[in-house]
Formats: sequence, C-alpha cells, structure tokens
Amino acid sequence: MCADFILDLPYDQTYLVENVIDPAHVAISHNGTRGGGNRKNAQPLEMEVLENSVQGVKGRWRGASKSNEAWKYVDFVAPNLVLNTAYIEKKDWTFKRALYSIPLGKRRCRLLARGYRNFMTWGVKLRPRWLDHLNTNKILEQDLPLIAGQQAEIERLGRSLKELYLPLKTSDPLVIEYRKWLDKFGSSLPFYQGYSTFKNVDNGELNSKPILLDRFSRHTLICSSCNQAYQVTNRVKQGCIGVAIALAAVAILADDSRIRIAAISVSIAAIVMSVMAHTLKTRFEHSYTRH
Repeated sequence: MCADFILDLPYDQTYLVENVIDPAHVAISHNGTRGGGNRKNAQPLEMEVLENSVQGVKGRWRGASKSNEAWKYVDFVAPNLVLNTAYIEKKDWTFKRALYSIPLGKRRCRLLARGYRNFMTWGVKLRPRWLDHLNTNKILEQDLPLIAGQQAEIERLGRSLKELYLPLKTSDPLVIEYRKWLDKFGSSLPFYQGYSTFKNVDNGELNSKPILLDRFSRHTLICSSCNQAYQVTNRVKQGCIGVAIALAAVAILADDSRIRIAAISVSIAAIVMSVMAHTLKTRFEHSYTRH
C-alpha cells in the first residue's frame, strides 16, 4: 500500500533535505499531529552515521532512554532522495517514506513524497487521499516559517554553518553529516549551503518568482485528489446556499404552517451544510498557522 504527495516550498532543496533527515525536531514541532509527534516523547536520541560517501549518507537513530528500542533508518541518496524506514519486528510491519526533492530555483523546491507499508488497516483503507494530504500539509507547514526564516537569516549573516550551528551529539549528527557531504560533493550544484562552504547562496541573479505561502498555490492546484475535492466542496457550498435561499422564499410565500416550518428547517440545515463546506474549502486554501 502506498500514498503519494506533492508540495512546492519557499526554500532551497538542501534545507528540505536537512528537515526530513532530522528526527529530533518531530516530537516538539509536530506535537499532536496525526503521524507527527508527542512532546511527552521528546528525549535525547542515540544516533549513528553508518556511511558518508559520494553516493550519500546512511544513518540510524533511536530514543536514548530505551536501549532495546528498534533502530529507525535514514538514508540520503545523492543528490536529492531521502528514505526513512521503521520496523515493528513483532508484527513484521515495515513503514517507509521516500522524499524526493526537486530544485525549482533559488529559494524554491518541490517535494515528491511516497509513504508505503507492507500491511493495511481499515482506517488507512477507508481514509480518502485528500484527507491524508490535509494532515501532511499541516505537518510540513509547521516547519515552513522556521526553515524559510532560518535560510534568510543565514544568507543575511553570510557566514558558514560551522560558525552558526551549535550541534548536539544527541540530535544533530545526521544533519551535520549531510552538510559535510555538500562540502565534499556539492560543487556541481548551482547553489548549496554546506557545513564549512557555500556556493551562490546570495546571488540575486538566481532568484526567481517566489512561491506563495498559501496552501492552494503550493499544493491544491497541483494535486489531482485535493483539487477534485476542492471543486466538489465549492459546488456543495454554492448548492447549499442556493437551496437555503429557495426554501427561505418558500417559507415566506407558503400559507400552510407545516410547509413553512419544514421549509425553514431544511433551509437552516442547508445553511449549516454550507458553513461546513466553506470551512473545509478554506483548509484547501490556507496554510496552517500556530495560535
């Protein structure tokens, strides 16, 4: 079973790779999000770099508080694929996520993601793809302002990440190893921010039209499932408004009190459905914001 996802993001592809190979932020940044994290589980991590070669970086991690916890694996396959893998050995279950990032220009990239597993549950089977996408959008948008702001500030300072980052052994080894990989092998990229070196990070000529921050532009327009659901939701909203207006007119003109009451009741129900459809419609349009 697999599920696909696409999203445009307003920061460089290397920052997206850094984000998806960093498990330490999940429990805090995505607290309470389905498939995200829980702050109660925030803890130091045991992390190991297994390989750093021209082919990419391989690593694994697990919570430091439980020595018998199963390892989870992170593979960066050069130049822009990240594979996250987790196992539940007792059930012979495997979870995998492939995240493929495409540079679209300076401060622009596109994420193509596929989540897949070797088992099926009824909740997963019955859940529509667009509903999963609403949750995935929320997870990525929880990180978006921080990452975009981080890139802008690093570019403003014009200093290397080696000078700016304060790496911790219990959270940052994979991130640092990836940035060091860029130092070794990133010279052919049009722009990048390595750990000690960088290339064209402040070249204005590379800037292209920025990606808008609204969810509609970055995802709904380019996702067949969400675009279709958006169109249906909009039609339902407009249809319910039309029904409510028509029944309100019937209630005004009707002589029979029973017809009048029935028309008013159904008109109110149509208004409620229109409000619900509008609320869902806005979730396809607007990005998640913290309150």
